[in-house]
Amino acid sequence: DGRDVTRLPPSLREVGLVFQSYALFPHLTVFENVAFGLKMRKAPNIRERVMAGLESVGLRDFANRLTPDLSGGQQQRVSLARSLVVEPKVLLLDEPLSNLDARLRLEMQMVLKDIQKKTGVTMIFVTHDQSEALALADRIVLMKDGRIVQSGLAEEMYSAPRSRFAADFFGFENILPGRDGGLLAWRPTAIRLGDGPHEGTIRGMSFGGDYRTYVIDSALGEIKGSVRAGLPAFGEGEKVRFDLPEGEAVRLEAA
Repeated sequence: DGRDVTRLPPSLREVGLVFQSYALFPHLTVFENVAFGLKMRKAPNIRERVMAGLESVGLRDFANRLTPDLSGGQQQRVSLARSLVVEPKVLLLDEPLSNLDARLRLEMQMVLKDIQKKTGVTMIFVTHDQSEALALADRIVLMKDGRIVQSGLAEEMYSAPRSRFAADFFGFENILPGRDGGLLAWRPTAIRLGDGPHEGTIRGMSFGGDYRTYVIDSALGEIKGSVRAGLPAFGEGEKVRFDLPEGEAVRLEAA
């Protein structure tokens, strides 16, 4: 809403916080954990607000359980509900999904997007995970050493990183010098293997489900190229030709 809260004490800033470690009270029930902030504020209608908060994260039937008896995903939902019931203007989430397995992370991403859509609260989500940033954010702010490197809409950031750091974060694993002193970057999926003006030797391969990604030693340096898993595979030590399509390259600022 444009208010400067810099000089206000944290308790008056109307900012909610979801900790990486969840920071739940193990001796309190789910209900009591979610109610804690409301009780500190002496808010009205605490029971109704807590139950509504638990309903929003799918834990209404778990109100009387102790938090150590819950799964990691359920504990994360309790932490989220506790932060939301106080109706913050901004919700800061500090790598909240890092302790969850891959399936639960995807599930919680959908929960967060759904809650944000319903409540309209501004969420600031801190993560080191590219896929989480792209899946959750409308706008991404990429930082290095405490400084903003680049910011923009998620699709713009993914498609057009400006610096080597940004390109590396968004999966451009092949970064080579350009003719004009700048840098050119390609994703592994943009490299055409099997034909082209360059040659190298397959040093290794990793299987990622839909794609096989090959590490190639070449005169240009190390190149990573990905091909669909259903296509014929290359063997370690095999010579392979490849192309770096100019139309697939992203031009970066000189380092």
